[in-house]
Amino acid sequence: PFDLIVMVAAASIEELDRVLDDIGLIEGVERTTSSIILSTRIRR
Repeated sequence: PFDLIVMVAAASIEELDRVLDDIGLIEGVERTTSSIILSTRIRR
């Protein structure tokens, strides 16, 4: 078994949902876990 991290940018939640569905349909994919990053803040 392999673990894979993929970064995806989507214009909408609906588009992201479709991408996740497509990934789940790939042969060999047993499950997916997703996280949404709304913004990144760097304090210096």
